[in-house]
Amino acid sequence: MREYLRRAALWARACEAEQLWPFFDIAAHIDANITTPLDVTEDLEQLLKDLAPASLRTTCRGAARWAALRDAHPDLLENLPDPYEPLLRTYERGGGFYLQEYLDLNGVMIPLRNVESNTSTAPFVTLSPTTLDALDGEGESTCFSNDDGKTVDY
Repeated sequence: MREYLRRAALWARACEAEQLWPFFDIAAHIDANITTPLDVTEDLEQLLKDLAPASLRTTCRGAARWAALRDAHPDLLENLPDPYEPLLRTYERGGGFYLQEYLDLNGVMIPLRNVESNTSTAPFVTLSPTTLDALDGEGESTCFSNDDGKTVDY
């Protein structure tokens, strides 16, 4: 989730959409005309109809539109990382959240902070299933050393 917040902050700044951060449809700010295929939209809406919170529905729709946008503009990720990959990994692994003063990840609270502080957060080195499994198994903050030798807390 921290990596999603960082990436979303980078995109919010690039799209001049800081006021909508952290859970917004990034694709809509890049190309308002981009759409997902009708069958994808129908299936997605069927899955989302009973889900809360609204931020979850917004990001799932945004991730689907992002895939269509990426197909239409393959050079899009040259300067910034895919914003939705970390969030989709969170959802795929059964992660949920509540957005309050903090971001509550079903019992683990992380400060939301602001766009500026999240753009300066060190990137998460890998989103590999093995690393995520290790983090899930720990159940607490773990330190990893990234490629430049600096220790990063997650």
